[in-house]
Amino acid sequence: MRVLIPTLGLAVAALSMSATSALAAVPFFNATCPGRIEVHADEGGPIYIGAREATLKRFNDNYYEARSGGVTISLTIRPDGTPDVSYTGKNRANGVCQIKAAPDDGMNRSDDARPEPRGRRSAGVSMGALPDQCRREATEEFDVRPSDVTTNMAFRSGERIVVQGNFPDGGRTTFFNCWFDGDGNFVSVN
Repeated sequence: MRVLIPTLGLAVAALSMSATSALAAVPFFNATCPGRIEVHADEGGPIYIGAREATLKRFNDNYYEARSGGVTISLTIRPDGTPDVSYTGKNRANGVCQIKAAPDDGMNRSDDARPEPRGRRSAGVSMGALPDQCRREATEEFDVRPSDVTTNMAFRSGERIVVQGNFPDGGRTTFFNCWFDGDGNFVSVN
């Protein structure tokens, strides 16, 4: 019996170390939930509900909940790493959220196809100039003033480049992504 207890302790320690190394991180995504609830997550967290950073709770390797302002976002990470997002709100409101943007990872989206390039080129433009081009594209796509659009730094996502941004939309915040190919050519905004 004395030999069994230390052996059991070592087995538990080994299992906990392997579980820690296999943790799934919060993936990058933008989603819209019923009731015009906008959800944005940066890779690894945090999660934003509207424009507010939510309190994030990890239940296990593939399930998280984010809470803010009476809304709970439930995030399930599928085995392939893609997110499933749902929400629960005030007065028992609930529903499944639609993923609007995520890195090109084979995820099925509502349009079920990658948008066609618009033919606008930004070749020869530095990564530092892509947020300005994204602001111009978002201004045209969403019919908002350039001064209302906020864009972040460009970063690589696989073989593509993405610039994240947002703008106020009737008391809420709308998040979007501008996608560029690996050479900096504009592809789409969504």
